[in-house]
Amino acid sequence: MPSLESLSNLALVTFDAPERLLAAFGVLVLAYAFFHLLGFGTGLIASTPLAWVMPVPRIIPLLALLDALSALQRGWRARKDVDKSALGQLIPSMALGQALGVGLLKLLPLSLSAGLLGGFVMLYGLHGLRPLPGLGAWRGPTVAYGLLGGIMGGMFGSGGFVYAACLKARHGDDRARFRATQAVVISLSTLWRIALCALAGLVDLPLLLTALLLLPALPLGAALGNWLDKRLDAKGFARLLNGFLVISGVALVLRGL
Repeated sequence: MPSLESLSNLALVTFDAPERLLAAFGVLVLAYAFFHLLGFGTGLIASTPLAWVMPVPRIIPLLALLDALSALQRGWRARKDVDKSALGQLIPSMALGQALGVGLLKLLPLSLSAGLLGGFVMLYGLHGLRPLPGLGAWRGPTVAYGLLGGIMGGMFGSGGFVYAACLKARHGDDRARFRATQAVVISLSTLWRIALCALAGLVDLPLLLTALLLLPALPLGAALGNWLDKRLDAKGFARLLNGFLVISGVALVLRGL
Protein backbone atom coordinates (compact mmCIF):
# COMPACT_ATOMS: atom_id res chain seq x y z
CA MET A 1 0.00 0.00 0.00
CA PRO A 2 1.50 3.40 -0.98
CA SER A 3 2.69 5.63 1.86
CA LEU A 4 1.27 9.07 2.63
CA GLU A 5 4.51 10.65 1.41
CA SER A 6 4.36 8.82 -1.92
CA LEU A 7 0.72 9.89 -2.41
CA SER A 8 1.66 13.53 -1.67
CA ASN A 9 4.51 13.38 -4.16
CA LEU A 10 2.15 11.88 -6.74
CA ALA A 11 -0.31 14.72 -6.18
CA LEU A 12 2.42 17.31 -6.67
CA VAL A 13 3.04 15.93 -10.17
CA THR A 14 0.46 18.51 -11.27
CA PHE A 15 2.75 21.36 -10.09
CA ASP A 16 6.42 22.16 -10.58
CA ALA A 17 6.93 23.20 -6.94
CA PRO A 18 5.03 23.36 -3.62
CA GLU A 19 4.75 27.16 -3.83
CA ARG A 20 2.73 26.75 -7.01
CA LEU A 21 0.32 24.55 -5.09
CA LEU A 22 -0.03 27.31 -2.46
CA ALA A 23 -0.67 29.88 -5.19
CA ALA A 24 -3.39 27.66 -6.68
CA PHE A 25 -4.93 27.28 -3.21
CA GLY A 26 -5.16 31.06 -2.76
CA VAL A 27 -6.73 31.52 -6.18
CA LEU A 28 -9.34 28.85 -5.41
CA VAL A 29 -10.28 30.41 -2.06
CA LEU A 30 -11.15 33.64 -3.87
CA ALA A 31 -12.92 31.80 -6.69
CA TYR A 32 -15.10 29.77 -4.32
CA ALA A 33 -16.00 32.87 -2.34
CA PHE A 34 -17.68 34.20 -5.49
CA PHE A 35 -19.05 30.75 -6.29
CA HIS A 36 -20.74 30.77 -2.87
CA LEU A 37 -22.29 34.15 -3.65
CA LEU A 38 -23.33 33.65 -7.27
CA GLY A 39 -23.36 29.91 -7.98
CA PHE A 40 -20.87 30.31 -10.83
CA GLY A 41 -17.60 32.05 -11.56
CA THR A 42 -14.86 29.62 -10.53
CA GLY A 43 -13.68 29.10 -14.09
CA LEU A 44 -13.93 32.80 -14.86
CA ILE A 45 -11.82 33.77 -11.85
CA ALA A 46 -9.50 30.79 -11.53
CA SER A 47 -8.71 29.59 -15.06
CA THR A 48 -6.26 32.32 -16.11
CA PRO A 49 -4.19 32.51 -12.88
CA LEU A 50 -4.18 28.70 -12.56
CA ALA A 51 -2.71 28.50 -16.07
CA TRP A 52 0.41 30.20 -14.67
CA VAL A 53 1.02 27.52 -12.04
CA MET A 54 -0.29 24.25 -13.52
CA PRO A 55 -0.71 22.58 -16.94
CA VAL A 56 -3.71 23.96 -18.82
CA PRO A 57 -5.22 20.50 -19.67
CA ARG A 58 -5.48 19.81 -15.93
CA ILE A 59 -7.49 22.94 -15.10
CA ILE A 60 -10.90 22.02 -16.55
CA PRO A 61 -11.13 18.55 -14.95
CA LEU A 62 -9.75 19.87 -11.64
CA LEU A 63 -12.34 22.66 -11.46
CA ALA A 64 -15.05 20.22 -12.55
CA LEU A 65 -14.23 17.92 -9.63
CA LEU A 66 -14.20 20.75 -7.09
CA ASP A 67 -17.27 22.48 -8.57
CA ALA A 68 -19.30 19.27 -8.48
CA LEU A 69 -18.46 18.65 -4.83
CA SER A 70 -19.21 22.22 -3.79
CA ALA A 71 -22.46 22.45 -5.75
CA LEU A 72 -23.72 19.05 -4.59
CA GLN A 73 -23.00 19.93 -0.97
CA ARG A 74 -24.83 23.25 -1.23
CA GLY A 75 -27.73 21.77 -3.18
CA TRP A 76 -28.24 18.97 -0.64
CA ARG A 77 -28.14 21.31 2.36
CA ALA A 78 -30.64 23.69 0.76
CA ARG A 79 -32.76 21.09 -1.05
CA LYS A 80 -36.00 22.36 0.50
CA ASP A 81 -35.47 25.71 -1.30
CA VAL A 82 -34.91 24.21 -4.78
CA ASP A 83 -37.28 25.41 -7.51
CA LYS A 84 -38.30 22.05 -8.98
CA SER A 85 -40.36 23.71 -11.70
CA ALA A 86 -37.30 25.60 -12.98
CA LEU A 87 -35.20 22.41 -12.86
CA GLY A 88 -37.80 20.55 -14.90
CA GLN A 89 -37.45 23.14 -17.66
CA LEU A 90 -33.74 23.91 -17.41
CA ILE A 91 -32.24 20.42 -17.27
CA PRO A 92 -33.76 18.91 -20.48
CA SER A 93 -33.19 22.09 -22.49
CA MET A 94 -29.66 22.35 -21.07
CA ALA A 95 -28.88 18.81 -22.26
CA LEU A 96 -30.22 19.64 -25.72
CA GLY A 97 -28.28 22.90 -25.73
CA GLN A 98 -25.04 21.09 -24.90
CA ALA A 99 -25.57 18.78 -27.86
CA LEU A 100 -26.21 21.80 -30.09
CA GLY A 101 -23.17 23.56 -28.66
CA VAL A 102 -20.88 20.67 -29.52
CA GLY A 103 -22.33 20.62 -33.04
CA LEU A 104 -21.91 24.38 -33.47
CA LEU A 105 -18.35 24.11 -32.20
CA LYS A 106 -17.59 21.94 -35.22
CA LEU A 107 -19.49 24.10 -37.73
CA LEU A 108 -18.97 27.76 -36.79
CA PRO A 109 -15.70 29.69 -36.52
CA LEU A 110 -14.83 30.09 -32.84
CA SER A 111 -14.35 33.85 -33.16
CA LEU A 112 -17.84 34.33 -34.66
CA SER A 113 -19.70 32.18 -32.15
CA ALA A 114 -17.78 33.60 -29.18
CA GLY A 115 -18.40 37.14 -30.38
CA LEU A 116 -22.14 36.64 -30.83
CA LEU A 117 -22.77 34.80 -27.58
CA GLY A 118 -20.34 36.88 -25.55
CA GLY A 119 -21.85 40.09 -26.91
CA PHE A 120 -25.35 38.94 -25.95
CA VAL A 121 -24.32 38.09 -22.37
CA MET A 122 -22.35 41.32 -22.01
CA LEU A 123 -25.32 43.43 -23.16
CA TYR A 124 -27.64 41.52 -20.82
CA GLY A 125 -25.38 42.29 -17.89
CA LEU A 126 -25.01 45.93 -18.90
CA HIS A 127 -28.78 46.25 -19.11
CA GLY A 128 -29.04 44.81 -15.61
CA LEU A 129 -26.56 47.37 -14.33
CA ARG A 130 -28.20 50.30 -16.12
CA PRO A 131 -31.54 49.50 -17.83
CA LEU A 132 -32.08 51.29 -21.11
CA PRO A 133 -34.98 53.79 -21.15
CA GLY A 134 -38.19 52.18 -22.40
CA LEU A 135 -36.68 48.68 -22.39
CA GLY A 136 -37.72 46.35 -19.58
CA ALA A 137 -35.63 43.44 -18.38
CA TRP A 138 -35.98 40.40 -20.64
CA ARG A 139 -38.06 37.65 -19.08
CA GLY A 140 -37.77 34.94 -21.68
CA PRO A 141 -38.98 31.37 -21.05
CA THR A 142 -36.82 29.22 -18.78
CA VAL A 143 -36.37 26.73 -21.62
CA ALA A 144 -34.66 29.44 -23.66
CA TYR A 145 -32.17 30.08 -20.86
CA GLY A 146 -31.51 26.34 -20.63
CA LEU A 147 -30.83 26.11 -24.36
CA LEU A 148 -28.52 29.13 -24.34
CA GLY A 149 -26.68 27.96 -21.21
CA GLY A 150 -26.28 24.49 -22.68
CA ILE A 151 -24.92 25.91 -25.94
CA MET A 152 -22.45 28.04 -23.98
CA GLY A 153 -21.42 25.01 -21.95
CA GLY A 154 -21.03 22.81 -25.02
CA MET A 155 -18.98 25.39 -26.90
CA PHE A 156 -17.00 27.08 -24.12
CA GLY A 157 -17.29 24.87 -21.04
CA SER A 158 -19.29 27.39 -19.00
CA GLY A 159 -22.98 28.25 -18.97
CA GLY A 160 -23.44 28.94 -15.27
CA PHE A 161 -23.89 32.68 -15.68
CA VAL A 162 -26.83 32.11 -18.06
CA TYR A 163 -28.62 29.88 -15.53
CA ALA A 164 -27.87 32.48 -12.85
CA ALA A 165 -29.49 35.20 -14.97
CA CYS A 166 -32.55 32.99 -15.45
CA LEU A 167 -32.97 32.19 -11.76
CA LYS A 168 -32.36 35.78 -10.70
CA ALA A 169 -35.16 36.84 -13.06
CA ARG A 170 -37.48 34.16 -11.60
CA HIS A 171 -36.76 34.68 -7.93
CA GLY A 172 -35.78 38.32 -7.59
CA ASP A 173 -34.32 38.91 -4.14
CA ASP A 174 -34.95 35.36 -2.82
CA ARG A 175 -31.27 34.42 -2.56
CA ALA A 176 -31.90 31.08 -0.79
CA ARG A 177 -34.11 29.78 -3.63
CA PHE A 178 -31.76 31.21 -6.25
CA ARG A 179 -28.64 29.57 -4.77
CA ALA A 180 -30.23 26.20 -4.03
CA THR A 181 -31.58 25.80 -7.58
CA GLN A 182 -28.38 27.12 -9.16
CA ALA A 183 -26.34 24.63 -7.12
CA VAL A 184 -28.35 21.67 -8.43
CA VAL A 185 -28.17 22.88 -12.04
CA ILE A 186 -24.40 23.41 -11.83
CA SER A 187 -23.79 20.06 -10.10
CA LEU A 188 -25.67 18.12 -12.80
CA SER A 189 -23.90 20.01 -15.56
CA THR A 190 -20.50 19.53 -13.90
CA LEU A 191 -21.01 15.82 -13.28
CA TRP A 192 -21.61 15.42 -17.00
CA ARG A 193 -18.39 17.33 -17.68
CA ILE A 194 -16.48 15.05 -15.29
CA ALA A 195 -17.81 12.01 -17.15
CA LEU A 196 -16.62 13.45 -20.45
CA CYS A 197 -13.19 14.28 -18.96
CA ALA A 198 -12.90 10.75 -17.55
CA LEU A 199 -13.79 9.22 -20.92
CA ALA A 200 -11.12 11.42 -22.51
CA GLY A 201 -8.53 10.15 -20.00
CA LEU A 202 -8.11 13.54 -18.29
CA VAL A 203 -9.03 12.30 -14.79
CA ASP A 204 -6.27 10.23 -13.17
CA LEU A 205 -4.91 9.48 -9.70
CA PRO A 206 -2.55 12.50 -9.51
CA LEU A 207 -5.43 14.82 -10.41
CA LEU A 208 -7.75 13.24 -7.82
CA LEU A 209 -5.06 13.60 -5.15
CA THR A 210 -4.42 17.20 -6.19
CA ALA A 211 -8.14 17.93 -5.83
CA LEU A 212 -8.00 16.35 -2.36
CA LEU A 213 -5.08 18.60 -1.35
CA LEU A 214 -6.95 21.68 -2.60
CA LEU A 215 -10.26 20.66 -1.02
CA PRO A 216 -9.90 22.94 2.06
CA ALA A 217 -10.12 25.93 -0.30
CA LEU A 218 -13.86 25.19 -0.65
CA PRO A 219 -14.95 25.78 2.98
CA LEU A 220 -12.54 28.72 3.32
CA GLY A 221 -13.98 30.27 0.15
CA ALA A 222 -17.52 29.61 1.38
CA ALA A 223 -16.72 31.33 4.69
CA LEU A 224 -15.32 34.35 2.84
CA GLY A 225 -18.36 34.40 0.55
CA ASN A 226 -20.70 34.22 3.53
CA TRP A 227 -18.85 37.15 5.14
CA LEU A 228 -19.25 39.18 1.94
CA ASP A 229 -22.90 38.17 1.61
CA LYS A 230 -23.76 39.67 4.99
CA ARG A 231 -22.41 42.99 3.76
CA LEU A 232 -24.35 43.04 0.49
CA ASP A 233 -27.92 44.31 0.19
CA ALA A 234 -30.23 43.21 -2.64
CA LYS A 235 -29.01 45.99 -4.93
CA GLY A 236 -25.38 45.20 -4.19
CA PHE A 237 -25.94 41.53 -4.96
CA ALA A 238 -27.66 42.39 -8.26
CA ARG A 239 -24.77 44.69 -9.22
CA LEU A 240 -22.27 41.94 -8.45
CA LEU A 241 -24.20 39.39 -10.51
CA ASN A 242 -24.68 41.67 -13.51
CA GLY A 243 -21.07 42.80 -13.29
CA PHE A 244 -19.97 39.19 -13.57
CA LEU A 245 -22.25 38.73 -16.58
CA VAL A 246 -20.49 41.63 -18.28
CA ILE A 247 -17.05 40.18 -17.45
CA SER A 248 -18.17 36.73 -18.66
CA GLY A 249 -19.32 38.17 -21.97
CA VAL A 250 -16.06 40.03 -22.47
CA ALA A 251 -14.10 36.88 -21.56
CA LEU A 252 -15.99 34.90 -24.23
CA VAL A 253 -15.24 37.51 -26.87
CA LEU A 254 -11.56 37.53 -25.91
CA ARG A 255 -11.46 33.74 -25.94
CA GLY A 256 -12.70 33.77 -29.51
CA LEU A 257 -10.04 36.32 -30.49
